Amino acid sequence: MQTSALLKRVDELPRLPKAISELLEAVNNENSSVKSISSKVAQDTLISARVLRLANSAHFGRSREVGSIDEAVIRLGMQTLRTLVIASAVVGAIPKVNGIDLADFWGQTFEVALYSQELAKRCNVPADEAFTCGILHRIGELLVATIEPDLAAQIRAAVEQGGDAQELETTLLGFNCPSVGALLAKNWKFTPSLVAGIEFQRNPIAAEPASKLAILMYLSQHIYMHWDDDREEEIFTAWLAALANKAGIIKMDMSGLAEKLEELRGKGLEIGKQLV
Repeated sequence: MQTSALLKRVDELPRLPKAISELLEAVNNENSSVKSISSKVAQDTLISARVLRLANSAHFGRSREVGSIDEAVIRLGMQTLRTLVIASAVVGAIPKVNGIDLADFWGQTFEVALYSQELAKRCNVPADEAFTCGILHRIGELLVATIEPDLAAQIRAAVEQGGDAQELETTLLGFNCPSVGALLAKNWKFTPSLVAGIEFQRNPIAAEPASKLAILMYLSQHIYMHWDDDREEEIFTAWLAALANKAGIIKMDMSGLAEKLEELRGKGLEIGKQLV
C-alpha cells in the first residue's frame, strides 16, 4: 500500500456527529446506567428507531414486542446495545453509494460479524470486540466507493470476473480498502487491536504484533463465502481448523461449531435489512 496516497484523502473520511460520539462514549463507559443510556439513545430519532426494530427482530426479540427505548435497552443488554449503537453510527455516517445495494452490503457484513462473534467465544477473544470489528471490516469499500466511485465500480466489476481485489485496489488507487477502513476506525478512536483486525483481515500473518481479530475476520469471511461448498461437516470443521492453525496464534474449540453456524446462517442478513 502507498500510505502517502491514502493520507492525502484523510479529510474526505466522514466524521462522527458529536451526539453519536457522546453516545459511543456513554455505552463504552462501564459506569453508565441503563437510564442514562436510554436517555441518550432517545435523543437520536434514527438510532432510536433502529434499536427498537432490532430489539423486536427475530434475532433479539421475544414473544412480546417492546415499544420503548428503556425496554429495548433492558432486553438487549449493554454489550448488544453497544454493538448496535456502533452499527447504527456506521450506517448513518456513510451516505448511499451508487452501485452498492446497502441492505445486501450490511446483511453480508453482519453475517461475518455474527460468525466472528461465535469464533471469538471459542478462542478467548472478547466477543463484543470481534462483533464490532466484523461490523467495520468492509467499511473501507464504502468509503472508496464514495471517494472514487468510477474506480470502485471498475474494481467491483473486475472482482466479479475473478480479479484479485487487493491487487486491483493497490494498482488503481494506491491503497487498499482494509487500510482505508482501518484509518477510519483509528480516526473514530477505536482500539489499536480492532484497527489491526480491519487492516490485516486479508493477510493476518502480516500483522505485527499478531492480530487475533484479523484471523477471525479472515476465517469468518471464508465461512461466509464457502459455507455452501459441497463438503461434509467433519471436513468443513477440519478445513476451518486448518485455516485457524495456519496463523499459529489461536487455538479454537471446534466442537459443535458447524451446528452453531447453521443456526446463525441468515440472521445477519435480517439485521442488515433492519438497519438500512
